[in-house]
Amino acid sequence: MSRSHTQTCPIAGALNIIGDHWTLLIVREAFYGATRFGEFRKNTGIAKNLLASRLNTLVSEGVFKRTIFADRGTTHAYALTDKGRALQTVMIAIAQWGNTHVYGKGTEPILLIDRTTGEPLNELQIHDVKGDPIDEKNIAFAPGPGASNAVHIRLAEAAAHLAETNRKTKPADMYRK
Repeated sequence: MSRSHTQTCPIAGALNIIGDHWTLLIVREAFYGATRFGEFRKNTGIAKNLLASRLNTLVSEGVFKRTIFADRGTTHAYALTDKGRALQTVMIAIAQWGNTHVYGKGTEPILLIDRTTGEPLNELQIHDVKGDPIDEKNIAFAPGPGASNAVHIRLAEAAAHLAETNRKTKPADMYRK
């Protein structure tokens, strides 16, 4: 993969692990049930050297677990770990976005359905701590406990910009250290 992002940001950090255009296809295949190098290669079309590199990254980052598959010890199987299975919501969000914004209604290449009922899934929606849906306009980014000074400054700038365009936004000072 290319250089790593260095920002203190959960999006940048996640992109360092899953951000190239092959890795999520490999993860997709694991959700489809692929476990072997050849299956990942056949179903994605990725070159052997790139696949080996991406699988090594996914294993070293704890997204996949590699186990010896054959007695000879030369063939491996790959499985999603808890960390890898936690990507399911991300994968569903990307698939829903792709179906809606790339393909359009009536031409979706893959439908997401409830395995037990066969019914289509609802669009993913963000909920507040009480479980109530929250409007995207009411979602804000705030510095977390691991935020760098640069993150505090950037989020204060973003809040100031939003305050200029929408007077209902909270003051930028809430984002400063």
